[in-house]
Amino acid sequence: MKTLVASTLLFLAATSVFANARLIIQNTDVPGVGFNDPTAVAPVGGNPGTTLGQQRLNVFQRAADIWGALIESKVDIRVDASFASLDCSLTSGVLGQANATRIVRNFDNAPQQDVWYPIALANALAGKDLLAGSAHIQAKFNSQLDSPNCLNGIGWYYGFDTNHGPKEDLLVVLLHELGHGLGFVGVTNGTTGAMSSNFPSVFEQHMFDATAGLHWNQMTNAQRIASAINDQKVVWDGDSTTAAALKYLDPKPSMNILAPASLAKPISISAASFGPKLTVAGLNGTVAATTPTEGCSAITNGGAITGRIALIDRGTCGLSIKTKNAQLAGAIAVIVANNAPGGFGPFDSAPDATITIPSVGITQPDGAAIRAALSSNVSVLLFLDPSIVAGADEHGHPRLYVPAVFSNGSSMYHFDTSASPNLLMEPNLSSDLAADSVDLTLNEMFDIGWKPATKGQIGRYAGRRGH
Repeated sequence: MKTLVASTLLFLAATSVFANARLIIQNTDVPGVGFNDPTAVAPVGGNPGTTLGQQRLNVFQRAADIWGALIESKVDIRVDASFASLDCSLTSGVLGQANATRIVRNFDNAPQQDVWYPIALANALAGKDLLAGSAHIQAKFNSQLDSPNCLNGIGWYYGFDTNHGPKEDLLVVLLHELGHGLGFVGVTNGTTGAMSSNFPSVFEQHMFDATAGLHWNQMTNAQRIASAINDQKVVWDGDSTTAAALKYLDPKPSMNILAPASLAKPISISAASFGPKLTVAGLNGTVAATTPTEGCSAITNGGAITGRIALIDRGTCGLSIKTKNAQLAGAIAVIVANNAPGGFGPFDSAPDATITIPSVGITQPDGAAIRAALSSNVSVLLFLDPSIVAGADEHGHPRLYVPAVFSNGSSMYHFDTSASPNLLMEPNLSSDLAADSVDLTLNEMFDIGWKPATKGQIGRYAGRRGH
């Protein structure tokens, strides 16, 4: 990846009166591009910038203000920031990336010896700058998103008010990536299991594998390789995050197959981010398959679908389109069966305020089993299980994202996609995230050693749900 060379540096310091840590944004873009793009634009969503570059800097400053109001550091946190042409096509792309520029151990006042800490956190704990004159976090964001050849021209939203519509909310992406730079990341190579110089980071101290009964810092390389694909079995067991998760996360969206008896069992589901939510009382119905099976055009067998739960195959079109077509055919709910092995992942799609029925996703094998038994009148119950919180284990520890197929850049160092409401540090940012909340991410920061702000607006930015 090509590194942009800065001909000038623009320094912006967080100026919020509530700041307890000061994040200094160092614009490393060359003149005329990225943060220096002179393209004229109209102010949007509380962002007063009148050029594209100004609006981008304003959003970055907003993200810096939010994080600065939540954590304590007497040492300024310098962030090298730029917009760059990152990987992107019509169907996939990198929104942004950020990392700590250095990890350190055995520094003055280190809470634990022989444990890696990201440099910004180490500075805060040491009370001095251990990397004087250099940036502590490096962050890049994709300038291609504003062009038609990247994700079909979806574009960035530069407002502060969450009214992003189909655009990607830059403020949410910034909060996520700064979270990585501040410490939501470890030092294990997921394909080899090796840790940096054979020492764990403070993050690995709280990664617990329920199958092995071990934290990652207690494992061998081979055990970490196995754990990195131990889907749903790796959790974050830090005390602050666990306590907050039990209050923040919803009851788990669940599905029980009630009939036929040969198929009766509970199965794992992903609930849609759009449409009405499931309830504890639940919705009971008989399942019927749609024609066409992918539901991307008008349903032609409406007589079989009316008053029933529609079974639709994933693929070809957006999930909200499938749900709306089933609704128009008279369905009371939708089950979308995955079209590939592995978990369903986030059930996220372009929002549609006209959708009035719930929809859920299931795995490919579960979908095939239900479809094969439809002649026996498959009956299911879709509900919220109040005995389990969505995205956590039975002890309330939030699950980490370790899908059965390793995903480089996503596996291990994100919260799992089963969380409800969706969390900032999931690998795929959902459209319903609030643009001024860092939810359980702040508690993870406390677990690894960040001190909470002694003044300011923690209640405003932490523990808030998406809109």
